[in-house]
Amino acid sequence: MRFKNFYRGLVSISNAPTTLISEGTKVVGDVTFAGNLEILGSVVGNIISEQESARVRVLNGGSVQGDILSSLVEVNGFIKGNIYARDRLCLESQCEVNGSVHYSLMEMQPGAQVVGSCIYQQPQPDGRLSSQDAVAEAVNIKDIRSNKQMFDKQ
Repeated sequence: MRFKNFYRGLVSISNAPTTLISEGTKVVGDVTFAGNLEILGSVVGNIISEQESARVRVLNGGSVQGDILSSLVEVNGFIKGNIYARDRLCLESQCEVNGSVHYSLMEMQPGAQVVGSCIYQQPQPDGRLSSQDAVAEAVNIKDIRSNKQMFDKQ
């Protein structure tokens, strides 16, 4: 039954809008999106989607310095931060993750590297991982620290 829901989600992905952060592009700040997000460039900030069928793909050569929260996460690039995959996490052969991965279903190809913890989490009835509350709290703490640093400079 779970796989039927997963494949139903893949069908809806093909019709969803796709946002591309191309090679040579650097985005600084948190990214909130719907649909698909493909990263060939660099993102310095958190990537968040609450959409049920959202997908993040960090392609070979792409990098993220921050946390990723999405239903589907596919990594073949570099991540420095935590990954929270509600439905599926796919770590391809060229990926390097420096941080913890939280997943309910994970696929890891030979050559993939994870420097951190792999944490299995049962999805909650509302589709959230229990660790998502920790992500929201961490984002708030980062915002508070950033604001404090801005005030200290003034």
